[in-house]
Amino acid sequence: MASVTKMTRTGWKAAAVMIAFAATPALADSWGAIAIDLGKFEKSPYYGLGGGDSEDEATTNSMKFCKEAGGESCKLVVTYNACGAYAASHSHGGWGKSSTRKEAEIQALAGCGDEHCVVVVSDCN
Repeated sequence: MASVTKMTRTGWKAAAVMIAFAATPALADSWGAIAIDLGKFEKSPYYGLGGGDSEDEATTNSMKFCKEAGGESCKLVVTYNACGAYAASHSHGGWGKSSTRKEAEIQALAGCGDEHCVVVVSDCN
């Protein structure tokens, strides 16, 4: 005969709480932002991706990370709630934002307006 373990009422409550927390997904940042320094674009530009619970927080974080990457003249290029992208050539730049990374990249390339544009960075929350 198999052994059956009895669980107390407190044990069931604790198990239910643990299951509820395990089933709750981690919350992603509500906002994202991309900051770029194109001043030294010979190789590739310095950039920062920032996330946060507000647009201001995401902007602040993207600027901070751009400067930490080595950027000296970082500028905010786009904020987004889902996906954002930035494309550039040596003389042009463009950004995009959409519900998908692919569409944000397509918009960034279209906004760049130069056949030599490439996607520098893209991100989704």
